[in-house]
Amino acid sequence: MVELMAVLEAGVLETPRLRLRPMEAGDEAMFCHLYTDPDVMRRILPPLSSEAATQSFRRACAHNAKDAPGHRFWAIDHKAVEDVQSASAIGMAALLRSGDRAELGVMLRHGWWNRGISSEAFVPLIDHAFLGMGLALVYAERPDDDHARIIDRLLDRFGFVHAPERATAPSQCRWELPRATWAARRESTP
Repeated sequence: MVELMAVLEAGVLETPRLRLRPMEAGDEAMFCHLYTDPDVMRRILPPLSSEAATQSFRRACAHNAKDAPGHRFWAIDHKAVEDVQSASAIGMAALLRSGDRAELGVMLRHGWWNRGISSEAFVPLIDHAFLGMGLALVYAERPDDDHARIIDRLLDRFGFVHAPERATAPSQCRWELPRATWAARRESTP
């Protein structure tokens, strides 16, 4: 596993290559691009209209502005980009909380697919879910389609267990990571 450099510092999560920072007004174009792009959304939901994506972005920023540990949204910056502040984020990540559980998700711009970005981003996101938000369970859902094996390998690597009976729709497959499993894996990792 990638060594975690920082779990939480003013809402920023870091890994050796990535900086996940709370989403802010300047990330609207990236957010709306991801949510309206048919290729990005193909395995998530139908693409949103521009208006719906803008409304969703405003809700995401409003969630981030709250002190209560509810839904959280991060823009993902790649540290190899020389001037991160002027560069466009390469994607976004979210923890969508419901009680003591949260759904984990990462969406990336096309040019950043298949580079291990999601896998690396999962490390601080999962740690933050359990340490920063005090959750009992983190889960992910994905369509039960031909791309499933790739996502399954990613989730399995982090200790998620297959829980198809708890999926939100018949065409979905659910994976869950209980806090106890995460803690045991964390203790056994040098």
